[in-house]
Amino acid sequence: MPGQAQGSDVRLSGFWRPLRYFSLARVVVAGVLLAYLPLMRNAFGIGSSVDATTFQTAAIVYMVLSICLLRVSTPGRFRLETLVLAQVTVDLVVLAVLIYAGRGLSDGLAMLLVLPNAGAAILIGQRASLFFASLSSIALMLIAVFQWLRGEASEVAIAQAGLIAAALLATVLIVGRLASLLAAQERLVAQRGEDLRNQLAVTQAVISELHDGVLVLGDRGEVRAINRSAKVMLAAVEGDDSLPGLPSLWSALQRPTSLDPQLSRIVSPDSNGESDDMRPMSAGRVVTFSVIPGANQPERLLRARQLDTIAGGRDTVVVVEDLGRLERRAQQLKLASMGRLSASIAHEIRNPLAAIRHANGLLGERLDSPAQQRLAGIVEDNCVRINRIIEDVLSISRRGSAAPEPIAAAAFLARVIAEYVLQSGVDPARVECRIESDQPIWFDAGNLRQIIINLLGNALRHSSQAPGAVQIIWSRERGAPTLAVCDDGPGVPQSVREHLFEPFLTTEARGTGLGLHLTRELCNANAARIRYLPAGDNPPVRSQFIIEPALLPAGLVR
Repeated sequence: MPGQAQGSDVRLSGFWRPLRYFSLARVVVAGVLLAYLPLMRNAFGIGSSVDATTFQTAAIVYMVLSICLLRVSTPGRFRLETLVLAQVTVDLVVLAVLIYAGRGLSDGLAMLLVLPNAGAAILIGQRASLFFASLSSIALMLIAVFQWLRGEASEVAIAQAGLIAAALLATVLIVGRLASLLAAQERLVAQRGEDLRNQLAVTQAVISELHDGVLVLGDRGEVRAINRSAKVMLAAVEGDDSLPGLPSLWSALQRPTSLDPQLSRIVSPDSNGESDDMRPMSAGRVVTFSVIPGANQPERLLRARQLDTIAGGRDTVVVVEDLGRLERRAQQLKLASMGRLSASIAHEIRNPLAAIRHANGLLGERLDSPAQQRLAGIVEDNCVRINRIIEDVLSISRRGSAAPEPIAAAAFLARVIAEYVLQSGVDPARVECRIESDQPIWFDAGNLRQIIINLLGNALRHSSQAPGAVQIIWSRERGAPTLAVCDDGPGVPQSVREHLFEPFLTTEARGTGLGLHLTRELCNANAARIRYLPAGDNPPVRSQFIIEPALLPAGLVR
């Protein structure tokens, strides 16, 4: 069947080398047979010239065919199964002729049939080899019977033919079984090797992307394997392969030094197991060392952990960690904890603050003295300020997932601007809204409203009192939609721009420093970007925040 033939080809794909060996052995046997004729003639005295001619002709033909089969026994020319069938067929036919042309079964040539039958059992499987062994047995029996009928052999030759046939069948069964077991083991080894290569590739890919450095050192400190992070930590500059920190690492590993207690407090804070970076060190010697990269570069403080390896192994596996990064990670965890604590405190302050404002309002209605009313006004102003801080903190802490939708820019911006002007009491002429694109804004409406109010409040506080001092522009910039909030104020100082969107950064005495941070967080929640364009790059305005919303989904694009 075609499916079986294809499966057989797959099974035989690893037997090209044995096929070459059998082909070479066939050439050697043919050469021996050519030299066998004179020896047989002298030893046994062949009286028939026809037998000698047939023997010699068959031996010459066998030599020529053997050489040809040896030349074509290479992958790519023919199917391996086809070559094996052709070779075994040639062997059986020519050897049967040689046995008949010689002295029959008495000269021992019949044992040459073991070679092709054993080769067939190894190369093409047990079933096909049993077929050829049966043909060989039938040929031997026919030769023995034919010679007995002609009076050239006795009944012993027939028994001898039967024994040789039984030996051929047994040989095929045993060799075929062993070949099957060997092929199964070879396939298993190949599969395990492929699995090992895949596992090694996966392991290398994972190790190469680790933030910690991983390297394997030989017994003299030479590098046998290293990942990208370790190269960066130990290199003088990024991309340098000289690794000037390697001698310091190897020297530190040679002395029995443990982690300094001061460093332990830095890199192992009480984080309640919130980070893998903060977990206790596993078993193995831990050392600390420093690397001085080069001129005008800060010193790096690193920690190395030597992993336990298999007993007798000469290589050393070392994990290198940047203590500066661990310290920054610990600081981030502390800030996160402080943020949660701040949100909890802010939530608890709201109720007492509301009671203070309410009591102050009732008290203010009964005060007649201007001085007392001024004091009540101060209390109200500071309560409003505290409430604004609480609202900003809670907005950051409880921000959920956004639900973007297409928003009509003209109507939405006009409504938000009118609402803000009414609440703040600023001159409406100071705010100008320009709609230069009819494309909707893909944004969460509540988030976009809060972003515009934050940016509009900042712009009005820093701009002049001139009409149009603040501009809100919805347009398309190089094919992408942009929402810009501009003002003619002095702009953000150069020293502040790098940390512009960080929390608690403010240039006002009464500011919270959370407005721009919250604005960026809301933009990120809507897959949008916000950037600041400084003064001088966009005349006539001097300060501009540009929001780049996400593109509309394909089904909503007009």
